Amino acid sequence: MNPFAYYLGRSLQLLGLATITLVVLLFFGQWKMEPLLYLSIAGAVEFYGGTWLLGRKQ
Repeated sequence: MNPFAYYLGRSLQLLGLATITLVVLLFFGQWKMEPLLYLSIAGAVEFYGGTWLLGRKQ
């Protein structure tokens, strides 16, 4: 696997986990549900995009 693709996949996974963690923390604040929904979708796409990138066979 290309080292760039590996590190990009890992970075996307970490960014996705951080985004989902932020959504959980903001849920208990004064945030409305619509921005939290968009952030959780973005976090899931980041995480699974990184997982897909790491799982690709060359």
